[in-house]
Amino acid sequence: MGIIKTGKIFVVTAALLIGCGVGMSAQEKSVSLKQIVNQKYYDKLIRNGQVTNTILNESTPKLELLPKTQYEQTIKSNLVQKDEKDFWYTYECLYFAPKPLSVQKASEIARSVSKMQGIKYYSNTKKKETILYKQAYMIENADSKNPVSDKNYGNADGKTYYCLMDDNSFGKIRYKLDYKQSATEFLTIFTNTDDIGLGIIRAIMPKNLKINLLIIPCEEGVVVYLCADLDSKNLPGVKSKITESMTARMEAMSKWFLSCIN
Repeated sequence: MGIIKTGKIFVVTAALLIGCGVGMSAQEKSVSLKQIVNQKYYDKLIRNGQVTNTILNESTPKLELLPKTQYEQTIKSNLVQKDEKDFWYTYECLYFAPKPLSVQKASEIARSVSKMQGIKYYSNTKKKETILYKQAYMIENADSKNPVSDKNYGNADGKTYYCLMDDNSFGKIRYKLDYKQSATEFLTIFTNTDDIGLGIIRAIMPKNLKINLLIIPCEEGVVVYLCADLDSKNLPGVKSKITESMTARMEAMSKWFLSCIN
């Protein structure tokens, strides 16, 4: 009987130690906003809630706003391969929201593609706010246009899905969606699998637009980083059209994600 009691005491003690270890590990993973963002932009981020950066015609743009992240090399290696004859555009935006958010909840929001249907943006062409995505949904595969339900459950790490987004100006575009998820961060990578037109001009070829959406919960709230990088045909009017259109779209996407945080 004494041996059995000793065994029980050992099991309980071990469980308590493991529990303490898990608690300490969770605390170690919790980081402050200052540990994540570039100190050069910290005050402005706190003051305004956002910082943006537009980079034109740099084949390997320096991502000034990229937070300290385990996915740094993934994001940098995903930058589009540039053609020297083309126009290059990179846009960064860094947001901070003083709202609690778990990585799993961030993952579920980011994969809820259908909820992007109907979001609004400011159209520089029409000079008014209008609907950005008339339709938005996941599809069966890269060659399909058939809608399927959002696959926004469970852990997304290493998974690949596809979606179709009916853009107000660009028309119906399919994207490959690659996901990375850890205990502390979540990353979505959009890659266009269709070409993208500006009017009658097919300006952006498949795989020449990459959008990285990175979410990092921190002690004070959540950091959201969005980076769009593209290579476009260098044709008359393309530079101003892309700069205005892509900037408006990235701002709309960021605000949509932040609006979904309860």
